Amino acid sequence: MPNGQEPNTQEKNREDLSTPAENQGSPLSSNETSQVYGALKCYFFTPKRGDIWGAFCFLFNGTTGETLENVFWVTRLLISPPLDVNMGWRELNKTIPSMGVYEKALGDKLITTMLEIFPPSVRVELSRSTDAPARANFLATEIRNAFERTTHYFLELKMTFERLSREDMINAGVLSKDGTEATPDNPPVQEEEKSFAGTLITCLPVIDPVRGTPVSELVPGDVLEVKIQGGIGAGELIQQYLNSTNQEAVFPVLTVEKKDDDKTYVMLDINEEVKGLITVSKDLRLRTLRRKTPQRTTIVVNMDNVIFWGTLIVALTVILFVIKFLFF
Repeated sequence: MPNGQEPNTQEKNREDLSTPAENQGSPLSSNETSQVYGALKCYFFTPKRGDIWGAFCFLFNGTTGETLENVFWVTRLLISPPLDVNMGWRELNKTIPSMGVYEKALGDKLITTMLEIFPPSVRVELSRSTDAPARANFLATEIRNAFERTTHYFLELKMTFERLSREDMINAGVLSKDGTEATPDNPPVQEEEKSFAGTLITCLPVIDPVRGTPVSELVPGDVLEVKIQGGIGAGELIQQYLNSTNQEAVFPVLTVEKKDDDKTYVMLDINEEVKGLITVSKDLRLRTLRRKTPQRTTIVVNMDNVIFWGTLIVALTVILFVIKFLFF
């Protein structure tokens, strides 16, 4: 993430995102030494439009299907280089949050879809499979098709499965030596109020072909008038507030970035938690209110006034000196 924050809207908490089936039958021994673990690693993106990039690393117990850790991320503005799913799961976990600003509304939909396709029974089946790569490829096809139905985009998806041992989990700090899930030294505090920290909403620019500023000339600090797209989540709340206060949707520009796909991405500063994104493919003129530069105050000196007041002050000084000399 650009600002380095890990807001509570991100799906990155060590918690069970689904409840594994109890007392599942398994040919594997219940002894801890026989337990296996797995990490399902995935990277997906839209190859043509370039509007969505996402990744997840799903860590689970291969014997019970229990979720141990899930780092899921999706963004509309890629900041870091494309990810390599062949890297180790620990390195991938650290890299995923740096992809870009987390898109919560879309992320919530995709992670729900992924969990429906990858329930505990499928996790156990994948761990037991004698041909895990082939099973992972089949699973990747199912997830890609489901993501395409959710986003309405054609996606490229790369997925690998990494089989891990109990010792790997202990060394990574996921499990303690007694086999239970390790508890962080400083567990995250659950906030009662919903936060939109790190949320990115899509905005539509207002075209002004006469007095507008070309996209190629935009600089950070310019103020754009936009229309907020979408009717859910943070976008809806901001639009309702603007409507209730009779305000226009005008926000300052944070960054302007031109990509190789001939698109320009303009990031807007809506507030401390929410950022806006405008995507344009042409050098359109956008309605812009440039910040006024401080004007220097010019003091005009009238020489006649200076001479008058100077003479008056000298005369009063002389009179006071004479009075003091004669009477005191």
